[in-house]
Amino acid sequence: MHRRLLAITALLLAGCQSGAPVATTAIEPTSAVIPTMTALPGPTSLAEGLTTRLSTPDPSPNCPDHYPWFFVNTANECAAPVLNTWAALQTFEGGLMAWFQEGGLTYVLVDDGSLFKPYDLAVDGGASYLPGIDPQLAAPAGLFKPEGGFEKFWRGRVPGYEWVQPQLGWATAPEAGYSALWQCNTSVLDAARCYFTGPRDEIIVLTQGSALYWNYWQGPVR
Repeated sequence: MHRRLLAITALLLAGCQSGAPVATTAIEPTSAVIPTMTALPGPTSLAEGLTTRLSTPDPSPNCPDHYPWFFVNTANECAAPVLNTWAALQTFEGGLMAWFQEGGLTYVLVDDGSLFKPYDLAVDGGASYLPGIDPQLAAPAGLFKPEGGFEKFWRGRVPGYEWVQPQLGWATAPEAGYSALWQCNTSVLDAARCYFTGPRDEIIVLTQGSALYWNYWQGPVR
């Protein structure tokens, strides 16, 4: 067990420091277009905290596989292995869009002000195209128009996602690229949840059951 934890530590640190994503769990791939990403930050305090927990003799004594959470999870649930992957996230007037290199998945997270905010896994079947420049589509002052892969869904170029722009509105900041941590619990059905980090060390939780909801587990800390 100690040898396995040391191996996970080495992989995680390598992913944060060298720029190579560490795949410790599998996600089904899609043909989503990779958004344009900016410079990537170095290891965060969350990754450093995970390293500390990995160095303990048994970070999760009450769980069968003994995997530690990358954050302090006060919920009574056991963790699956942690994934370190390149990601992109953009904030909007009415929510977020997030993309993960591992699996090429794009998530549209709608912030309707409720505790159970809806989200959707946006899938591009490959028949859509990158939208061209539209001079009439200019963002209001202080706001931004998404570009690349996010723009395909935002402008309804992928069939079935015409609702994205009316729901999200304009972007409130440029797209941010970063090294994300992603980890799920080992529960099934409506108790299944996954957590991932944003570019400012915020933590977002996604339900994975019959109803798809999200919320902030931890707000931005930097």
